[in-house]
Amino acid sequence: MAISRHNSHRSFIRSERQIEGEGIIRMLLLGLALAMPLATLAYLKIHDMRLGYEMREIQDRIRREEELSRVLELERSRLSKQDVVQQWASEQGFAPAKATNSVRRPFTPEDQRIAKLRPVPAV
Repeated sequence: MAISRHNSHRSFIRSERQIEGEGIIRMLLLGLALAMPLATLAYLKIHDMRLGYEMREIQDRIRREEELSRVLELERSRLSKQDVVQQWASEQGFAPAKATNSVRRPFTPEDQRIAKLRPVPAV
């Protein structure tokens, strides 16, 4: 009889431990179920901020390129007007003006890169 009581006592302890283990597993699953949407939300927010920074950099680069293009077009227009005036002056018989303000220089690699990126149609 003592043996049977001892066995029943072990089965009672084992069933309590099994119930406690199931409770811990359920709590872990519940914590995981709550943590996954929060982790996803945090990941998406971080990704959104990173994309915002990249978009801001791209917009700044576009603004710089547009400003550079505008400056180049203004310079081209000014030189074009000077050429027209010089041509008219030579047709009228005036002496050509000294070319002090237009310095001829070879194209640099940066100029060639800009011309490839933003071609300006010839007028």
